[in-house]
Amino acid sequence: MNDKKLTIEEIKARLKIVCICKGIKQSRICDAILKGADTVDKVNQATGSGSGGCNATRCGPVIKKLVESKGKIILEPYQTEVEDDDLNF
Repeated sequence: MNDKKLTIEEIKARLKIVCICKGIKQSRICDAILKGADTVDKVNQATGSGSGGCNATRCGPVIKKLVESKGKIILEPYQTEVEDDDLNF
């Protein structure tokens, strides 16, 4: 186990919800990536993200960024909300 102590900012970032539809936090997404989910599809399969009402319209770009960073927590703000017109229901 890693003994590194997290900063307040890192703790807040880990608790931030990435998949609003399913309530999936950034920490769960990053944990899946660190366990080998190396594509957005694999992360979605491992966590259930991307399967909500928006069909990954909101969380997909953030998950892609997390996959590209190899599971490194995103500390800066990110947007997971879109206009209703952007959703394909």
